Amino acid sequence: MNKKQNRPRPMGLNIGSASIIMLFAVLCLTVLAALSLLSANSQYALSERSAEVTRAYYAAEVKAAEIYDVVKNGDLTKVSPVELDGETLYSYSVDIDKFQAIAVLLAIKGGEAELRSWKIIEAGNWEPDDFFDLWTGDVSGDSAGGFFLS
Repeated sequence: MNKKQNRPRPMGLNIGSASIIMLFAVLCLTVLAALSLLSANSQYALSERSAEVTRAYYAAEVKAAEIYDVVKNGDLTKVSPVELDGETLYSYSVDIDKFQAIAVLLAIKGGEAELRSWKIIEAGNWEPDDFFDLWTGDVSGDSAGGFFLS
């Protein structure tokens, strides 16, 4: 009898190279699917924010146009006079959001409203973020510069 034929086979998990390649491919596809899902979700959030900003802009544009029509009909109660270069102009603004507004500048000549300026301006006050504790260049104190010197 041949000794090789009678020897019992060891019990265990025999993973071949094809199985290892298959596991690697499934892992790669899973990671790519997760990244695609995250990318699609961020693109969706960006498009929703863009649509919201566009809706707010056009709503403010409609309000500004309504005020312009009222002024063209002779009602100056919604505008405030401004002296500019010896000329009396009338201005008003309509908020788009807490950061931007539409500013309109009109001149009234002979009972007719003439549009001088219609633009988006910054509204609100910008406040710097003091979150970061940056190194000031002082190496003598207990600032972050002392970390690098030992």
